[in-house]
Amino acid sequence: MKFFIIFKRDFRNIFLNPILLMYNTVFPILLVLVLGHLSYGSYSGYGITSYEYYGITILIYSALNVSVTASNSFLEESLKSSNLRIAYTPIDLSYIYLSKIAATFLFTSISLIGVIFLLQTLLEVNISKDIFPYVICILLVFNLFSSVMGVFLCCIFKSEELTNTILSLVNNVFAILGGLFFPINSFGSVVEKVSNISPVKWIMEEVFKIIYDGNTSFFIPIVISLSIASIILIGNCKLIFKMEDYL
Repeated sequence: MKFFIIFKRDFRNIFLNPILLMYNTVFPILLVLVLGHLSYGSYSGYGITSYEYYGITILIYSALNVSVTASNSFLEESLKSSNLRIAYTPIDLSYIYLSKIAATFLFTSISLIGVIFLLQTLLEVNISKDIFPYVICILLVFNLFSSVMGVFLCCIFKSEELTNTILSLVNNVFAILGGLFFPINSFGSVVEKVSNISPVKWIMEEVFKIIYDGNTSFFIPIVISLSIASIILIGNCKLIFKMEDYL
């Protein structure tokens, strides 16, 4: 019951934050519209439209950037007063970071599903009913991993500003190397080899294989890997989290 009370408060704080609300709903759609328009006709050789390409890659980019939402919900300055009240209640301290992870995951998952629906309706992004469960499962597990990563880095750096700076840099580097904004193989074999260090590339390639080839051979390994990584990071949160750093 105590966990649910904290979780409900954290979820409400994210939902009522207009910046986080826009960041997880309006921003991805605008990004798809802008990038799709600017590169219109550029992906005809791949058998898809530019809007389809960016509709899929920006969904992955949105899941990647859930870590920033988690960071903001964990150490935002406006939450300090309510955090003080929690600090002096007899609760398991793990509820603090676990509720942030759960609230971020639920809010961003609902937002992600809503964005998918709008992209399919407005821009005809092709995710058929047969392969939709595979795609949504990968995105949601990646979403969970990003939620945990954002909170984990907050536990390490103990600063919203520093954590967001690092996340913005790392996320965008991984996104570029992963080919979320443009096909990275157009820059030659050397750059393409370097891009293999980006886990985003593996996720993107598997999602495209599922959608356009019906190939689910790497679906289970990716889901298991992201799930194990999430569990490991949550365990590390327990080791390094200190209440005095959170206040």
